[in-house]
Amino acid sequence: MNLLTKMREVKDLTPSEKHIVEYIFANLNEIVNIGIVELAELTCTSTATVKRLCKKVGKDSYIDFRLELSYELMRYNQNSILKTAQTPVDRYDSLDDIVVKVANQNAKSILDTISTNTTENIAAVVAAMANAKRIDFYGMGPSHIVALDAQIKCMRLSIPSSAFGDRISMMLNAKAYTDDTLAFIISYTGKTTEMLDVARELVRVGSSTVSITSVKPNDLVELCTYNLFVDSTESWNRLGGMSSRISTLNLIDILFTALINSDYQKFTQNMSKNMVNNVSRSN
Repeated sequence: MNLLTKMREVKDLTPSEKHIVEYIFANLNEIVNIGIVELAELTCTSTATVKRLCKKVGKDSYIDFRLELSYELMRYNQNSILKTAQTPVDRYDSLDDIVVKVANQNAKSILDTISTNTTENIAAVVAAMANAKRIDFYGMGPSHIVALDAQIKCMRLSIPSSAFGDRISMMLNAKAYTDDTLAFIISYTGKTTEMLDVARELVRVGSSTVSITSVKPNDLVELCTYNLFVDSTESWNRLGGMSSRISTLNLIDILFTALINSDYQKFTQNMSKNMVNNVSRSN
């Protein structure tokens, strides 16, 4: 029985304890950030009463209670998103329906992507990024937008980088490979002819490669040194790439955040040095 169910069904609560339970259910999204003293003050009870309630629902301390509650709320919110995201956008949906469905589909793609990639795989790619002297990004169409976003992150961290989005530029850069370059190949389908040609050229010249592609079997995965995956179910009208783009951008954010933490002082100094001040100058 989960914690929320226990709080609903426990029988021997005092009036003060019942009041605390009622407050928790009325403020579920805020309660995980509230300490025991503050909760006692907000409910006009005492820390001793809060501790007794925790014991009655099987928790040794309020810290344990709050940790489990936080986990259950995360799972509840995730399941709610996943359930809602199963319903595709319909031709006659209202604007309210479209806002909720598109947002939940994007959220679902991010959650699915987290569960699709192991921490070990992500760590291996972050280590390769940390050891690379240059990082290049290849992607066409919507994937090129992701490549440009990643390149800007490299620029802020003072990592030499390029982003290419057409076959000629991609092939020329691949052929001009230099040692210690890491290449990201971004292709949701993993079947685009141009991207496979670039991947083969990068393999031929000896470049380490990272694919970011869908979980479905594809040729790109077979070619690359490292493989990361995104998962999404696009809407019926798939405007270029929607959920797949969002989940790929999220994966890029995870990689660069982890990279910064791998050498925090160095990268934060680089970010400060490269910060652009948008200060208007008067004549």
